[in-house]
Amino acid sequence: MTVNIIINGILFGVLLSFFFGPAFFILINTSINKGFKKALFLDIGILFSDILYLCAAYLFAEKINQYIYNNIYFKYIAGGVFVILGIIYLVKKDNTSQNTQSSINLSAQNESTKNLMGLIAKGIGINAINPGVLLYWIAACTYATETLEIKEFDLIYYFMSTILTLFFVDLIKIYFASKLKSHLNNKTQNILKNILGIGLIVFGIIMCLKGFDV
Repeated sequence: MTVNIIINGILFGVLLSFFFGPAFFILINTSINKGFKKALFLDIGILFSDILYLCAAYLFAEKINQYIYNNIYFKYIAGGVFVILGIIYLVKKDNTSQNTQSSINLSAQNESTKNLMGLIAKGIGINAINPGVLLYWIAACTYATETLEIKEFDLIYYFMSTILTLFFVDLIKIYFASKLKSHLNNKTQNILKNILGIGLIVFGIIMCLKGFDV
């Protein structure tokens, strides 16, 4: 029985790994431009946020649903943050070609504990401002408890296998994304960065429009 639960959790993790939200595109962009290690710490933050949302969804699903749907300003704020983040990606200049040698010499300093903890915090923040993440974890809890009828400690096995699968698939994504940098020139990297910025702006606008029930 436990084996079947773990298998179901793995399959669900694979399914979730193909949901391409803002966090996915920011993660890939970080891997391409800053390398595997920094993307890894960003992903740790994203997954830690997922775990917090998962716990909240299991314990307070009904209250959270009511809060999100009854407080439309939450959607405006979250949407506005994504729009601002998208604009930052659009206007931010790429100085990699000008600072290549200095970045090599200072790479050890740039990967200090403070910077890596900052990436974890950024990963947590990306998920924290997206109510859609919380809603799909609420749906996941409902599916596990109502449809699959998984109870008590079996839920730990189920969602642990789901989270570990998400992490493993993310590792594969950011590994191959980090290998792309050597094949991309500065112009192509800027185009990808602009696409990410536009995507975040569109996502934020859609989130705001949902607040108006458009």
